[in-house]
Amino acid sequence: MSFFSKIIAFFMSIIAFFSGLFSGGKKPSDPTPTPANPTENIFYDYAYGSNARQILDLVLPENASGEKGLILFIHGGGWISGNKDQYRSALKTAAEMGYAAAAINYRYVSASVHMDALMADISAALAKIKALAAEQNVQLNKALLTGSSAGAHMSLLYAYKYAEGAPIAPVAVVSNCGPTDLTSAAFIEQNQLGDTAALLTLTNWITGMNITAAEYQNKTGQYAAWINALQGCSPLYQVRTGSVPTVLGHGRKDAIVPFDTAAAMEAALAEKGVPHDFVIFPNSGHDLDQDPACAAQMYQLLVQYAQTYLK
Repeated sequence: MSFFSKIIAFFMSIIAFFSGLFSGGKKPSDPTPTPANPTENIFYDYAYGSNARQILDLVLPENASGEKGLILFIHGGGWISGNKDQYRSALKTAAEMGYAAAAINYRYVSASVHMDALMADISAALAKIKALAAEQNVQLNKALLTGSSAGAHMSLLYAYKYAEGAPIAPVAVVSNCGPTDLTSAAFIEQNQLGDTAALLTLTNWITGMNITAAEYQNKTGQYAAWINALQGCSPLYQVRTGSVPTVLGHGRKDAIVPFDTAAAMEAALAEKGVPHDFVIFPNSGHDLDQDPACAAQMYQLLVQYAQTYLK
């Protein structure tokens, strides 16, 4: 099985866990078909761009008006797979709690689509979400971003680096096993999903670079520029005093996103005085499935941060 087939199969296997986590432990329901005439508070598969991947779901609290906070779910899948539909039950749960809730698809990284395009997708999706809500007399000015794996990485990166001028201002992030340092040698060389050559291809797609295996091994040619580009795509290097409050959840046995990178992220948040919580799943790998008490804690922190920062 190729690296990219393997990564797609792996991430599809953990969709149910993350869907249940963000639904407060509820099992995800089957995706609801897009209604021909949507209700006043449910919008499924709305386009926010011309690419087929640029679609979103939005659920507003019933009979809502005035200002509401938004919880935005961004799916994982190694930046090359995954789908927003896994969050449909979570959107309804969040709306029942009084929040607007949305989930987006975004363009996958490729030889021609890089991380800056994925960040632009988030901005475009937020603009569409804000417009749809405004049509229902709901004003959205604050957003909590959350996701798993690649979706967590994108949530962190957007909130730390791209918040200025965002259509809806990010005010908090909840990250489950999100990559925070794409320069990590362990992430590139000792990744459960593939060998170094496969991870170099993936990081080239993320950055728009074309570093070769020889350049990587010998630290020659484009190596320095590639490292610089990867740092620009890594949340760890974007932490500043005043970065948004953050929850990190990570498995100590994670063989895809090294635990040490999560620990380094927590240290950077502490150094800069950023309000944060760090939940260590002692028995879990990347799928965070062996520590139910920690999963419950992550859900409670999601609720707590929403209540605190989406006021």
